[in-house]
Amino acid sequence: MVDAQSNGVLIAEDEDEVRNLLALVLELEQFTVYKASDGQEALDLITALDDKIDLLITDLGLPKLGGLELIEKVRALKPSIKIIGASGFGHANVREEVLKAGADEFRPKPYVTEELIQTIKKLLNQT
Repeated sequence: MVDAQSNGVLIAEDEDEVRNLLALVLELEQFTVYKASDGQEALDLITALDDKIDLLITDLGLPKLGGLELIEKVRALKPSIKIIGASGFGHANVREEVLKAGADEFRPKPYVTEELIQTIKKLLNQT
């Protein structure tokens, strides 16, 4: 079992309320949480924090650098980071697009908290 405290999770979400609420939920689960309000900020944090981020949760509709492009860049830069792509605007093949870009999982929004936490723990080998 991996200690959740050592797992850094980066939330890339442009809606302040969603980002802050998700951060609070994950902090209650003992994750170290980092936050970015756009795709470029998320990419900069991943570069700057090097090995502190184990998992990225990214919305697809981010300013400056969209979620799909962010997923592709992170996958190329840091292949070991687990990635969850999320969107509330789903066209029929959004899940396939997210996985094709390099994400490990797709979660629809609004989030179902238990399902999201379960997905994070599964990806980080905590289950």
